Amino acid sequence: MSILESNFVVRLEVPAAVGLALVVQTMISLLAASIPVLAPEIAADRGWSVDLIAFYGPILYLAAFFFSFQVPNLLARIGGMGLGLFCIALSVAGLVCLLPMSIMIAAAAPLAIGAANAGMNPASSQVLGPRTTTQTAGLIMAIKQTGVPLGGVLAGILVPVFVLHSGWRGTVLWSALAGVAIILALVPTVGWLNGSVNVGAKAFRPLGPAKHVLALNGMRSFIIAAMTFAAMQQCLRSFFTVYLVNSLGLSLDVAGLAFGMSQAAGIAGQVIWAVAADRVMRPHAVMTIIGVLMTAAALLAASFTPSWPLSAIIAVSMLLGVTAAGFIPVVLGEVARRSPPAQIGALTAGANVFLIASMLAAPLVFGAIASTLSYGAAFAVFAALALAGAGIATTRR
Repeated sequence: MSILESNFVVRLEVPAAVGLALVVQTMISLLAASIPVLAPEIAADRGWSVDLIAFYGPILYLAAFFFSFQVPNLLARIGGMGLGLFCIALSVAGLVCLLPMSIMIAAAAPLAIGAANAGMNPASSQVLGPRTTTQTAGLIMAIKQTGVPLGGVLAGILVPVFVLHSGWRGTVLWSALAGVAIILALVPTVGWLNGSVNVGAKAFRPLGPAKHVLALNGMRSFIIAAMTFAAMQQCLRSFFTVYLVNSLGLSLDVAGLAFGMSQAAGIAGQVIWAVAADRVMRPHAVMTIIGVLMTAAALLAASFTPSWPLSAIIAVSMLLGVTAAGFIPVVLGEVARRSPPAQIGALTAGANVFLIASMLAAPLVFGAIASTLSYGAAFAVFAALALAGAGIATTRR
């Protein structure tokens, strides 16, 4: 191979790796988001209560929390791309659990998909982290992280179309086949994308990566701040539409528009904050700015009344989304920058333990405050929590 050809291959390697990681992340997200979309059809066909879907999220995150402790050892065995394809397989298995008549088997779906969601970020971080620099880590993580909302959008668009033409069972089968096809297509890339990562390294103790990521220089305050932001992110996903409908009297389609705009702003925010952390200022400062703006947005949301114009509500929704839904690549990029190359995925799993724990607890606390006082009061409390996170992010201890 000539020097020119060699340089071309090197330049092509990173975009190709990012693109393949994005495909994996999008597929896992699509399969996870398909179940809530299919839930009304499945419930009507089986005679089950559609309210059972309320258990999907908590079970998924609980499974993700516990599986996070196993992710580092899987990475040591099969590498980042191997784990990514294994997570697609878990998602496919979870979706197929909906086909038997047994509700107990169907209950295994969020367990499998939760495990897949616990593994997808560490897997992609292990693939991409060694291919980043200090000035590209955040942006690369932001690009691949767009697979999460992209999968949700595709599920919302494609699943109803497939249900219309093939029924919900046919949709499950077609989705599963698509997952299997991607696995088979990407198996040949496993050796290349795993590269020189030390597959077969010694096993981690269960709490090892979580302790190690906190021991990295400057990461303790970073992770604590990220936990407060993750709490706001989860409450935005879980309660914002209900808040707009029940407290402000907006129609579901208008409330859905405001929520959709917040998520679209979150995609833009992922890139904006990542580039800022890569090239403009240190990541701790970026996290502080995110926290202050998140606090302002949450306080404005807490002050919503029916007299607020829709344009102002949407503007606040977008500010809340660009902060609460946009900070994750900054965290992933900072973990990648500070970790040894062979341990990026494992330490990302360690960070995940804290973030998922926050996502599990936050809706319970928010719901308790909202039911006791009001949704506005709950947003005000979580605004104070985000402000505390912004303050903690200013330190590097």
